[in-house]
Amino acid sequence: MSTEFFVAWAVILGFDGVLMYSLTWMANSRRFRHLRHLPPQNPPLPEGRKKINTMLNNVFSLLIFAAYFYYLGEQTLYTGVPTALTLFGEILGVLLLYDLMYYGFHRLMHRRELMRYCHNIHHRLRSPTSDASIYLNPIETFGGLGLLILAIVLLGPVSAVSFLVIFFVHSVVNIIVHSNLIIPHASFRLFNFWVEKHNVHHSKARNNYASIFPFWDQAFGTAE
Repeated sequence: MSTEFFVAWAVILGFDGVLMYSLTWMANSRRFRHLRHLPPQNPPLPEGRKKINTMLNNVFSLLIFAAYFYYLGEQTLYTGVPTALTLFGEILGVLLLYDLMYYGFHRLMHRRELMRYCHNIHHRLRSPTSDASIYLNPIETFGGLGLLILAIVLLGPVSAVSFLVIFFVHSVVNIIVHSNLIIPHASFRLFNFWVEKHNVHHSKARNNYASIFPFWDQAFGTAE
């Protein structure tokens, strides 16, 4: 992989950090509390536990991608900029396949034993904020990112540019859906839709398993 690729990836990671910090600050700020979709969690998660868990999951995520780049990067990513149609097809195809597989994985995580010993960690967030979007059992971190990589492997090779866009969409959506903010402007309609859909999931824990596309839940009868 080229130096330019890793610089672009680092810029996306930096943007994700700024977005996560900004949305978390808004959710916890008295100035913007009227935008919160769900009230603050009571009692709140212990701050130290949350920071340690998310920090370790961030490190684990970077190690997963480092292993992917080292072992599979050359085989599944190609250099050069494809045509607009190819770029669109690669991005949409990978995200659709990933979200279908993630739907199944996420729904499986709600089986009684897996929920109790694994996914329940994340569902301690009854009123989520973006900084806890990866407050997870590391098994789920591995499963979610592993499915994204698997989608790329199955449909690849894809261009390095497509990978960067795919990663950007995947990470930004994950941050947004946990933001717990409803912004009253028409341009934020998709933003608000993702937030409302995922907050229903955190509240009831039996609906809205897909991450990006709502039609997987509609197709399998789990939409609300």
